[in-house]
Amino acid sequence: RSSVHMFEELVRPLPDDRIYLTEAITPLYQAISERYAHCVGSEYAPDKPLGSEIELPGGPARIEDVTRLTFPDARFEAVLSFDVLEHVPDYKSALREFYRVLAPGGQALISVPSTFTDDTVTRAEVDSEGHINHLLEPSYHGDPLSDEGVLCYYEFGLDLLGEMKKAGFRDAFLVCYTSQPWAYYGSHLMFVGRKA
Repeated sequence: RSSVHMFEELVRPLPDDRIYLTEAITPLYQAISERYAHCVGSEYAPDKPLGSEIELPGGPARIEDVTRLTFPDARFEAVLSFDVLEHVPDYKSALREFYRVLAPGGQALISVPSTFTDDTVTRAEVDSEGHINHLLEPSYHGDPLSDEGVLCYYEFGLDLLGEMKKAGFRDAFLVCYTSQPWAYYGSHLMFVGRKA
């Protein structure tokens, strides 16, 4: 609910804006796609062809890898990624892809677990042979595609803003928000990148 609210407040999308959301079988995707006709969502399935559409337990979904999206350059006015990048070993490639598929003036909204410190904490990494090396006790988050959850590779610090700028974003900033009237309790964060 707060992600939709922040999207509409920060991006001020038009009804015909093209939107990419890095999820497709969730209530959040349903809410945004009902409001915006040109919303495309995706899920990750490493054994399926990228860009294909398959039937998943939660319904049909397009398959994408955020580190190598199949969309053409400048395809979207907004890219929305909520609690996904911490599960992507090569998140810097994902940031570059988000930038690439944004149209000029487009914006990326990203929520991730954050430590509120300067430096990102790497919890796990993938070596050159594809093996996962755990640097900290493994942490798994809920996954709509698996009861086992999905591994968390990072807890992001404020250096994510610098990585967004390296990926090409002209402006990168952090929005911190809380609201009793809206029942947004605790600290909520949204990283925002704007393409020139």
